[in-house]
Order: sequence, then structure tokens, then C-alpha cells
Amino acid sequence: MITPLCVGLLALWLGQTDTLAPESPARDPQGVADSGRRADDGAAAGRRARERRLDPTLLRVLTAADPPVDALRAAASALALTEPDRARSLVVRARLAGWLPELRGGFFRRLARAESVDLGATAAGPLTPVGIDSDNDVRYELRATWDLSRLVFNPDEIGAHFQALRAGDARREIESLVIRLYFERRRLKAELSAADAIATGMPLSGSKLALRVEEIEAELDALTGGAFTRLSSRRDGGAVIDP
Repeated sequence: MITPLCVGLLALWLGQTDTLAPESPARDPQGVADSGRRADDGAAAGRRARERRLDPTLLRVLTAADPPVDALRAAASALALTEPDRARSLVVRARLAGWLPELRGGFFRRLARAESVDLGATAAGPLTPVGIDSDNDVRYELRATWDLSRLVFNPDEIGAHFQALRAGDARREIESLVIRLYFERRRLKAELSAADAIATGMPLSGSKLALRVEEIEAELDALTGGAFTRLSSRRDGGAVIDP
């Protein structure tokens, strides 16, 4: 038997289920992936549009007159007196110095006078009883001395080796600086000669790049003793390329 209380509870429960908020529709994973992919493609296209493009042929033309970086490295090392051959010769000469003798020379001269009396001679004789003689002796001396302990090990080798290591460190720092400036100059020249430099770059920024290129060339000349300008003129047929 259904009582009025049961009917009321059933009506209250049905009313609560009707007032519940509807669930949000499920999102399509494929649609989310497509939208994300489109956003990434758009960002990549924007980045590619902002990038400056440079023809490889133009890049080879720009760098054709540049001197070889190895020649600049050698010139910078020679100017700083840090060539590998110079450092190696220090160690070799210190090792061979023990085989050379210590030479000493001398010059001696002796001047003397000797007097004699001949008691057996008469006053009427042809010879005088008193005689005077002079001595003038010259002696030359040359002495060679070897230190046998230096033939096995010369202590000067330690100092020579230390100086060679210091020269090697200085050479690496100088050559690293030359290489960094050399390729930074190439990069700046490529940016100045980009096909869309006028569209994407301001005149002021272009002037700054040109000034930086000139500054790098001056630093390379200072490091190499003017070898950068000399070699560039030689490779360009007597005219220096203006960046």
C-alpha cells in the first residue's frame, strides 16, 4: 500500500534530478590536436618570415677576398713571439747546452831584465865585465771544461719547459681571439648583405653593423701586425673590399 509519505519522497527525488546541471560536452581530442598543430605551424611560419635569407653564392662571393684564418693565426703568433717552433727550440737548446764545454782563454806576457857580471874578464879585453839581458815572454792559454752531470740532465731544461708552456698558453689565447673576431666579421657581413636587410633592418642598425665590421678589422690588424689588410689586398687584386 502506497502511503502519501512515499509519494512525497518520490516527487522530491524526481525534482532534484531534474535540477542537476547538464554535463559539458566532451572535447574532441582530434580537434584539440589540430588546433595546436595549426598554432605551431603559424608560429614557425612567422619565425621563418622574420629570418633573413642569404644566397650561398653571395656568401661565397663575400668571403672570397678574406685571407685564410690560418695565415692570420700564424701572423698573430709571430707578432707576439709565441710560435711553436720558438718554444720548442728553447727546450732543445737547453738540453743540448750540457754537451758544450765551458771555454776559457788567457793571454799572459812577462817582461824581465837580467844582469850579470863576468869576473874573469880583464878591463882591457874586448868584452865588458857587466852584462844586461831582457826577457819578453808571451803565453796564450785556451781551456775547455765539461760538466759531466749536465750531460745527463741540465737543470735549465725545467725553466725552458716552463717558458714554453707559458708561450703556448699565450698563443692559444691570441689565436682564439683572432678566430672569434674573424668569424664574427663574416657573420656581420652576411647580415649586412642579406636579401631582406632593407625590409627588416633599420638604417641605424645597418650603420652599427658596418662600424662593428670596421672595428673587428682594425683589431685583426693590431693582432696580426697588419697582415689582415695585406692579405686581403693581395687576394682581391690590390683593392681592399669595403664591407
